[in-house]
Parts: sequence; C-alpha cells; structure tokens
Amino acid sequence: MGRPPWSGRYPGLGSGDRGRDTEPMTGPEFAVYAAATYFVVFGAGFVLRPEFADRLGLKWTGPAGRTEVRCYYGAVSWALAGFILYLARQGLAVEALTGVLMLAGAVFTMRVIGTAIDGGWSDPYTRTAIPVEGLFVVMLGVIRFLA
Repeated sequence: MGRPPWSGRYPGLGSGDRGRDTEPMTGPEFAVYAAATYFVVFGAGFVLRPEFADRLGLKWTGPAGRTEVRCYYGAVSWALAGFILYLARQGLAVEALTGVLMLAGAVFTMRVIGTAIDGGWSDPYTRTAIPVEGLFVVMLGVIRFLA
C-alpha cells in the first residue's frame, strides 16, 4: 500500500531543489509541492471565477465573509510577514526579497488585469492601489536586481 507522504523519502519522485531527478523526494518536499498545488488551484479558481465567492455566499458584510477577509487579508499578511522575517533571520534576505517581489508583482499584475477586465478604473481604491503597488513593485525590483 505504500508509505504516507509524511513518512520519509519517496523513490522515483525527484527533488527539484537538488537539480536532478535521481534523489528521492522527502516528506517535507512532498508536502511543499502538495501545498503549492493547492494554492495554485485555489488561486486559479478565484482569479478565473471571482463570482465563485458569491456562489459560496461570501459577502464581506456577512459573518462568513468578514471571517474570510480577516483570514486572507489579515492572517495571510501576518503569516507572510513572519515568514519573510524568518528567512531574513536565517541569512536568506535575498530569497525573502525575491518572494516578496513575486507576491507583490502577482498582486499588482492581477490588479491591473482584473481592473481592465472588470472595469474598475474609476473606483477610488483602484486609483490609489495601482500606483502605490506599482511603485512598490518597481522599488522591490530595483533593490532585488542590485542585491
């Protein structure tokens, strides 16, 4: 029946961080790839079909919607801040900066694309968010490029 994902190494499942497929994948590596897959699928669902939130009954003014805003705007932001600080404390500041640049770049890119698709150019939030996020991404990119 095979071993569970958290129990050790997986022959035949190559580890990408070693640069070759001859090393078996560890349980933590398996968990990282599984989590990445989850986030890609979850993210794609809401990027491609934002109305999915409405189908789930999520209105930010309702109890579940308010909790969702707390989770994905609040808690995820705190977790990201903690993780990038953890990386910096481990001597991985450039890697942390790369991750922040990827995150901020993805948010900015999707905001511009989403605004174009959804027609939100006239919203005050959008008129503030796009230039602020754009400047943030440019500054992060310059700092990362010079690192």
